[in-house]
Amino acid sequence: MLHGPNSTYITLFAIVILLPLMYRRIRKMSRPQPLKLGWLWMRPALILAVCAVALFAPQPDHPVVRQLTALDWSWLVAAGAAGAVGGWYMGRTMAIDVHPDDGTLMVKGGTAAILVIVVLILLRFGLRAGVAMEAEAWHLDALLISDALIVFSAALFTVRSLEMYLRAQRVMRASGKA
Repeated sequence: MLHGPNSTYITLFAIVILLPLMYRRIRKMSRPQPLKLGWLWMRPALILAVCAVALFAPQPDHPVVRQLTALDWSWLVAAGAAGAVGGWYMGRTMAIDVHPDDGTLMVKGGTAAILVIVVLILLRFGLRAGVAMEAEAWHLDALLISDALIVFSAALFTVRSLEMYLRAQRVMRASGKA
């Protein structure tokens, strides 16, 4: 994290950019939108591919792939499990129903899903500040923390899509339009 006079400007710039984007995302999630069941796998596949590249490709300052220890793997598994739980809950909060006129699936984000996104952003800012201040004293590995956040996010969005897909299948079968 940057310190000094430029850090204030960077933080203010991030807030000026993030607030309108969050507002737009919250408004979009609160309105029903078509759910394309056939395309629901695309985002998780892309996220998992990027996650694998981020974890296993050589880093710019290291020509070889970093070797993860058993403790590192346990942290990544814990982050993935927490992301999976959060993703399942986030997916459950999305309202999925069939449009009465044309029979298409419609999805609407609940307030809990919006709250999960806001909490994740606040948690990221808090971790970023905490790691910057206490990394050396606590013997934290910043690269492992960023890897854990990547695994957490990948699990969150993958499991959210899986839960939404399974529930959308049940909704379509129940409506008789499958």
